[in-house]
Amino acid sequence: MTGAHSTSGEARARPATPLRETARLAAYFTEQKWAALLMVVLGLGAALAETLGIGLAVMLLFALLDQSAQIMEGGGLLARLYGAIQNVFGASASLIAVVFFMLILFNALLIYAYQLMAATMLNLVAERLRDMVHRQYVTVGYRFLQQREHGELIHTLATETWTVSGAFFSIARIVVNMCAVLVFGLGIFALSWVVGLTALVCAVAVFALLRLLARPVRRLGQETLEANQILAERMLVSLTGMRTLRVFAQESYVLRVFGSASSRVRRLAVRTERIKALIGPLGELGSISTLIIIALVAKAAGVDVPTIVAAVLLLFRLQPHLQEIETHRMALAEMQASLRNVREMLDRSDKPWPTEGTLTFPGLAREVRFENVNFFHDPRRGPSLGDASFTIRRGETTALSGPSGSGKTTVMNLLLRLYEPDSGRILVDGADLNDFTRASWLSRLAIAGQDVELIEGTVEQNIRLAAHDATIEEIRAVCEMVEILDDIECLPDGFDARIGAGGLNFSGGQRQRIGLARALLRDPEFLILDEAMSAIEPAREDRIRRRIAEMMRGRTILVVSHRSTPSIDADHTVFVENGRAREAARA
Repeated sequence: MTGAHSTSGEARARPATPLRETARLAAYFTEQKWAALLMVVLGLGAALAETLGIGLAVMLLFALLDQSAQIMEGGGLLARLYGAIQNVFGASASLIAVVFFMLILFNALLIYAYQLMAATMLNLVAERLRDMVHRQYVTVGYRFLQQREHGELIHTLATETWTVSGAFFSIARIVVNMCAVLVFGLGIFALSWVVGLTALVCAVAVFALLRLLARPVRRLGQETLEANQILAERMLVSLTGMRTLRVFAQESYVLRVFGSASSRVRRLAVRTERIKALIGPLGELGSISTLIIIALVAKAAGVDVPTIVAAVLLLFRLQPHLQEIETHRMALAEMQASLRNVREMLDRSDKPWPTEGTLTFPGLAREVRFENVNFFHDPRRGPSLGDASFTIRRGETTALSGPSGSGKTTVMNLLLRLYEPDSGRILVDGADLNDFTRASWLSRLAIAGQDVELIEGTVEQNIRLAAHDATIEEIRAVCEMVEILDDIECLPDGFDARIGAGGLNFSGGQRQRIGLARALLRDPEFLILDEAMSAIEPAREDRIRRRIAEMMRGRTILVVSHRSTPSIDADHTVFVENGRAREAARA
């Protein structure tokens, strides 16, 4: 993606246009340039075939009317072409009809090949963009995702990537249409320079008129993008927060807010289509005016009838290409905000990226030590974790205690490599944590708790996140350990039961036990329990606690709790308050 990165400076140096935005995105598709070139060649071939077909149609018409002499009397390109056909095929109208039919068939095959290539390219570009944006989401620094609205992220991935693929199609169509206009225009000039010059002046005038419509469409495109992002956010809130909204009796409010967002999208879409709808009528008016002016000018200049007929037919076929150019220019203007949004999302230069070490983590031998670690969510509000120094020893259970908002979650996110210290170091057996690859470090860890969500899918799929190659017997064993197996097997679909959004098909205690089963399936060296049993009844919690302690004997546990007495007996306690960490004296 190196070529794409260099465009960021260019983006700041020159004002953005739809063509420039698309060109910058095209840097990600260097391997598809041959296909774009082939599309242009096919379109150009179709235009050439159509131009010759129009000439043959005029000849056939005059031949069938026994007026071939008028073609030869007029001289010029049409007479020379008709003479060449007579020399090869004779003057038979039937033979001219056969040649005309073959040419039309060839043109149809070219158009089919072009449309097939265009559809393939459109879907390929959409797929690549979706994959690249999704890769950005999965690999970018976690802090970046926390700072963006989920509705915006979903809309960019699901909708804007497809919109941008349409921009590539529009540009390809503009190029093909320009080739067709060039071929038809040269054909008209070859027939009569008077007709060609008149047509050129009229076409420029019509094009300038239609161009005035692009600016309001570009502005409406930006407003539509923002409105769609808000609508996507409202959709997400309605679907993921359905239980909360209902228990607080907020159905009327949700319907009103969603309806308002939906209505704004509709109004903007109608305003945009109202402007775009002017292209057809204005184009038709321009075409008719051009034809009338050409007929008057040609007659005054003494141009022969067959040449006028051929030129008018070529002009008649040229006008739709001019209208399509303007239609796609308008579409690009509407897409400009989407183009910029996707390009900025793919730009790597302005985003935080996790440090990826090179060493393979061999396993914890002694300790994990926080050494003067500072972390800021927002520098204006002071550190979320300030000058923190403490040790988590191998084979011990360490309690991390403190009130809500004190910095405990920040400690966990640093250990899970979701964050990186702004200063200070996290040392693992004396080596910097960032020196190890994330995959090898995280493969030895597991976490269960309040901020590790169950995801959409089945119960089995959620548990298997910790170990995709686990057998069903291993899954059943950990489920039995945390006393969730009977609950699962009582369900009609068993392990294939759907979790639901956020696990809402299960109670709080059941969700926690499924999360515990997932963490234990990894058989970790280092287990983090973040209020992992707060919704489980005391007697069951005590049984599960003892089983976990037995399983993790000789291994490392970090118990995170705002309670003064953690759910698992601790060998050592670290207190966190207002971002400051303090170790209790070891026994």
